[in-house]
Formats: sequence, C-alpha cells, structure tokens
Amino acid sequence: MSLFETTALLLILGLATFDLWVGVANDAVNFLNSAFGSRVARRRVIMTIATVGILLGAFTSSGLMEVARRGVFDPSFFVNDQGTVILTSILALYLGVMAADVLLLDLFNTFGLPTSTTVSIVSELVGASIAVAFWTGAGGLGGALDVINTGPVLGIYSAIFLSVITAFLSAAVVMFLVRVLYGFDLETSFRRWGWLWTGASFAAMTYFVVYKGLQGAALLGEETMSVLRDRIGLILAGVFVLSGGLAVVFRRRPTKVIAAIVLTGTGALSMAFAGNDLVNFIGPSVAAFQAVLVDGIDLSGRVATPPWALLLAGVIMTAALIRSRKARSVTDTEIRLAAQAHTRQRFRTSLLGSAVATMGHAGLRVARRLTPSGVRARVEGRTAPPPLDPSDPPYDLLRASVNLTVAALLISIGTANRLPLSTTYITFMAAMGASLGDRTWSATDAGQRVTGILVVLGGWLLTGFIAAGGAFAMASLIVLTGTAGLPLVAILVGVGVWRLGRVRRPEPEHG
Repeated sequence: MSLFETTALLLILGLATFDLWVGVANDAVNFLNSAFGSRVARRRVIMTIATVGILLGAFTSSGLMEVARRGVFDPSFFVNDQGTVILTSILALYLGVMAADVLLLDLFNTFGLPTSTTVSIVSELVGASIAVAFWTGAGGLGGALDVINTGPVLGIYSAIFLSVITAFLSAAVVMFLVRVLYGFDLETSFRRWGWLWTGASFAAMTYFVVYKGLQGAALLGEETMSVLRDRIGLILAGVFVLSGGLAVVFRRRPTKVIAAIVLTGTGALSMAFAGNDLVNFIGPSVAAFQAVLVDGIDLSGRVATPPWALLLAGVIMTAALIRSRKARSVTDTEIRLAAQAHTRQRFRTSLLGSAVATMGHAGLRVARRLTPSGVRARVEGRTAPPPLDPSDPPYDLLRASVNLTVAALLISIGTANRLPLSTTYITFMAAMGASLGDRTWSATDAGQRVTGILVVLGGWLLTGFIAAGGAFAMASLIVLTGTAGLPLVAILVGVGVWRLGRVRRPEPEHG
C-alpha cells in the first residue's frame, strides 16, 4: 500500500471509532426516552437491557452496506478503464464522509438535539461523491452531479420526512384512544381491558423484531426469515393470545405488566438500532478497507461486514451508551418536550411556535363544540390529567408503552414495505404526538413545546445541507492536497471536537 492509502485507512479507523461514540449518543434517544421518562426501572436495569439489545443486534446483523456503497452514488464513476477501483478517489470520498459525520453529530449532541443519522450519512455521501467526481472528472459540475442516484436519494428524503407527520398524528390518535379506554386509574380499568392493550403491544413488538430487528440476520438465514414472514399472521395471533392471557392473570398488577411492555420495547428498539443503523456508522469505513484490501472488489455488489467488526462496533457503542454525558443531554431534550406540564422547558416561546399553538387550540375548541355534550363530558372525565406532584415522572408507564408501540409498529410497517425510514424521526415525533394526545400541553407551555419541536425539525432540515457541505469540503481538501491533506483533516476534526467539548450546556435532569 502507498503512504496515502495507509495513512487514510488509519485515519478512517480512528474516525469510525469516534463516529460510533457520537452516533450512539444521538441515537440513544430512540430507545431510552420512554424508559427514562417513565422511570420504569433503575438506570442500571434500563442500561443493561439496552446493552444486551445492542450486542444482540450487532451479533445477528448481516452488515450489508447498500447505502454506503451504491445506494447513493454510482460506483462506476470511481473505476478506471481496466475495471479497477481508483483508491485515491474512493478513500477521499469515504474519509470526507467520516470526518463530516463526526463533526455534525458531535455538534448536535453538544446542544442536546436529536437528528437523523440516516439523513446525515446519505447527505454526506452525496456531498463527498460530488466533490470527488467534480475534481477528478472532466465533465464539470454537471458531470459530477450525474454520479448521484437521484431517484433513490429523493425517495429516501421524501419517505423520511413524510414519516414525521405520520408518526405524530398516529401517536396522538392512539394515545387519546388508549387514555379514553383506560383513563388514569389503571387499577380499575386494567382488570377489564388490560388484555387488549397488552396483547396489541406485544404483537406489535413481535412484528417489529421480525421485520426490523431480525431483517437480514446472518444467523437465521433467508429461509428461516421467509418462514417467519409467511407465518407472521399466525405468530402475531399467538403472541396476542399468550400475552393477553398473562395480562388477565396479572390484572391486579397493571404497573408490572405495562413495565414489561416498556422494557421489552426498549430492548427491541436497541436491538434493531444495532442490527441496522450500526451499518450506517461503520459502512463507509468498512467499504474503504474492503476497497483497499480485497482484490477485485465490486463496489456495486453485495459485500457483508465481517462479524468481528460488527461485534467490536457493538462493544464500542455500549461503552458510549453508558459513559457519554451528551447522550443524556439528547435524551433529556425529548423527555422535557413530551413531559407533563410541571416540567421546565428548555425553549422559549417563539412567534411561530405561539401562532401554531394558538391555531391548534382553536381547532380543538371547534372539535369540542361539534362533539355531543354527553360524549364530551365522558371523554373529559377519562382523559383529564390528575393533579401533578413534582416527584412524578415526566410521563406514566401507559404513555411510555404507547410511545414504543406506535414507533415500533410504524418502523416495522415501513421496513416490511421496503420504505427508507429514520428511527429518530419516528420515535421523536411519536413521543411528541403521544404527549399531545395525552393532553399534557397546557396553555402556558404549548408555545414552548411547539417551539422546541420546530427547533428540532429545523435542525433536521439543516442536517442535510450541513452534512453535504461539510463532506464536500473535506473530500475536496483531500483530493486537492493528497497525502498532505490527511493530517489537515485530522487537525480540523480534532479542533472541532475540542471546541465543542468546551461548550457548556445545562446538566440534564432526566436519565
């Protein structure tokens, strides 16, 4: 190997390790917010379940990296006339992606904002591949843009952003109906109807594990997965009957049953995250190593990540999950926005947030007037939040179970239909929708909550532009300076992380 290749691979390896750290710090919000927000168990128990889920997801993952290798750009642009990969180009591309991803995710983590790691990696691949094609090709900017698989990329973006509205509305409706059925006195309502929500929740979790957690699992094989998919209806019916029966047996202990739903959902989401999103973090680095070390590699083919790499990545992620304080900050942001009215919000009311909240309240008033008085009185009695105590958790176990169940069901439906999704978008907006459906938004803090949601959504919109621009700049620097540019990239990333580490943010209250 040349000096450029050796140095680039060592730098990519270091960046991949740190990317796993900052990546799990941001994605931890996906599977920890419901458990921490409801205080379903001690922190140690929650973290143990999440750790087991991550390691199991990494161990069962097939590690296929379609997005990192051919889903976004056309690999043929980086192959010479002899059919050999142009290593300097492909290494500059993936190194630009990794450098930009570390800085981007650490930026969002520093300010406690969740963002989509799927959008970030796709956008970075767009920016870096255009940069390399522009500086190394002869077709100018127009020719460089041809490197992008426009159809799949636009499909990814559109499906992800549409999932925002779907998750919010679905969770709001489901939470409202669940609260109407069960109210806040679970000791009474659960004895009669506990089997229904318990069976539905565990069936949704099972569907999620089959279509998301175990999708492409190397240990099971395609034949086993095919059998599971063909018999999914029978499996779900069996799970519904079994779990519903257990709820009947333990109907006098509703908190224990719902706590089991929350902990199961936490483990399932963490498993799916490691089994699928893990590849987003290590995909570019593994693809770079394979391009250099595997003779005759076909970047447009199906090349799986080595199992030891997946397990090592899982170990790094579990360490980050336990040790990273920024992960707690990101989780705390979502918990505050979805919490009961007594929780102090991080965001001040903006004009836009106040306007949206006012329109929302006006719409609800119209809906109340159109509802028959008898029905309205009965619904008010079932859904009116009880007096709050400062020592109460941000939200109760029932809402936590709705957060996880709705998120798991939407993600699994999207996966089963081969739709690109962002687990961050869905879990965050499901939690926000459930908080609205649970009537936790008061007249005094609705504007603050809406402002906070708009800030997060705005951050997601900016993610694409920042990621693409950052990756374009990093890849351009490497292409134009060659080996001399590699230490410059390392210095830029190091200085950026150091400066972000010096930013002081309020200590999280939850998790």
